[in-house]
Amino acid sequence: MRHSLVRRLAAHLGAAGLIAGLLTIATPAAAAATAPADLGVTTQAYSADLAVGGGRVFVGADDRVIVADATGTPTGDVITGLSGVRQLAMAQDGARLYAALSGSNEVAEIDTATLAVTRRLDLSSHPCPVSLALLGERLWVGHGCDTGKGGVVGLDLSATAPVPVAVGGEQLRAPVLAAAGDTLVVGQRSVHEGDLLVYDVGGDTPELRGTIEGDQVYLDYLRDLALSSDGTALFAMASSPNDVIRFDTRTLTVSGEYGDGWIGYASAVALSGDGAYVALAAEYGNNDLTVYDAASGTALFGAEQWDAEALLDGVAFSGSDVFMLLRSTTDRLLLWRVTGAELPASTLTVTAPTYAYVGSPATIEGRLTRADGKPLALKPLTVVRRSTYEGKELITGVRTGKDGTFSFEDTMPERGEWIYLVYWEGDDRYRRAGAFAALNARDRSTLTLDGPETGTAGTTVQLTGTLTANGRSLGSWTTFTVLRSIKVDDASDSVTLPPVRLNADGTFTLTDTLTTAGHYTYLATWGGDITAGPAKAIHRITVE
Repeated sequence: MRHSLVRRLAAHLGAAGLIAGLLTIATPAAAAATAPADLGVTTQAYSADLAVGGGRVFVGADDRVIVADATGTPTGDVITGLSGVRQLAMAQDGARLYAALSGSNEVAEIDTATLAVTRRLDLSSHPCPVSLALLGERLWVGHGCDTGKGGVVGLDLSATAPVPVAVGGEQLRAPVLAAAGDTLVVGQRSVHEGDLLVYDVGGDTPELRGTIEGDQVYLDYLRDLALSSDGTALFAMASSPNDVIRFDTRTLTVSGEYGDGWIGYASAVALSGDGAYVALAAEYGNNDLTVYDAASGTALFGAEQWDAEALLDGVAFSGSDVFMLLRSTTDRLLLWRVTGAELPASTLTVTAPTYAYVGSPATIEGRLTRADGKPLALKPLTVVRRSTYEGKELITGVRTGKDGTFSFEDTMPERGEWIYLVYWEGDDRYRRAGAFAALNARDRSTLTLDGPETGTAGTTVQLTGTLTANGRSLGSWTTFTVLRSIKVDDASDSVTLPPVRLNADGTFTLTDTLTTAGHYTYLATWGGDITAGPAKAIHRITVE
């Protein structure tokens, strides 16, 4: 996918949230029923934020905030005059929106009814505001530029001109923040095994309740945090282990985990207002979005946009619906509404062969059913083929039969691991479902074994040959076995010769002693590896 390797490396190394993208303005396109809405800008940023409130969605886009309605459709309203919009924070009543402006070292207060900027809170003494956490009339701001240290300051919004008050000590970068109930959490962003600092903010001054040690829970390169509405459950997402870990903020201990270490780069985590659902977003993962039942940790469904990838920070709930920010393969900023978490479950299964040969078709099959096992018939499916390193390709025309089963063939163009992501978008009766299967595409191997057809007992014989995979050498570290069988009249005997090692160019030489007269058969066998399939060759010699 275009630019994806650079973006993923930058995100992994800690630049996420610190580099603003370049935007090109265009006319927004209307959203289809299940398709993301085009927000009318082209961006090369790999992070963006959104906030939901008052029946609308607000999306930060560098020098502006774009407004969409409750369905995720852009209204045409845009709040301009902003510089370097980073994270957004919505007041509980939806009347005010706050935007961190890293370009002007301010926090903008926006009236969501009039869309006017009502105040600009000066943070010039704490430059590069990035992250926000709002709790009533108190706003915490995480700040930090590309160079230099960062930290956290608190602002009393009830004051006419709030004065920033530092919370805690210096941070290596602008930290990740979350606040709810009487709890504020400050997470060290983009560092190896960063700590989580838990503050009690029930009084006038934040007091450190304790520290969740990053080297104890293995939170590598923290990306995002979410808190339950009462502040007692903390959800932390990091690049590694690519799961979301839940902590009890009272005991500072692990209380749960969501995810299974799926392939991908963690992007964002969000918790529904009632605490029922947890949403995980990942760039280049098996799913762009996975929604979990918060109580049990069970994955409810996965969702994927094959021609787009998730952006850092870009997930928020509206009731049980999830809004998500994506960047398309053409660098368009997209807003996606994913619905159906409260509907009855459906189940999708997918199977694929473990191995297939490059250039030969493989059959992938599966079944779509209701939770009770009854088939969901004649349903269109979205199928995405993803390679090991780069890119996704859409496979069209796949749908379930009357018994809920489906099957399709695909031919792998090159060797490596290929993952088939299959999704049903759901309907008004059953929620969406997704599953994936992986297979390894290998080259066909060719093994030759040549030598004389006759020989004399007591002499040596030399056999030569080659072992290649689709014309390429398998390397001098490759060995294979040779079974020698001797038949004399009606008696026979077999022995496995010492392993034969290839030369660098794929050739080999085997020397053997013809101990007795008889019919000799040499069976050379290579079992294959992850890059190439098995092969064998036979050579016979009559010895007198």
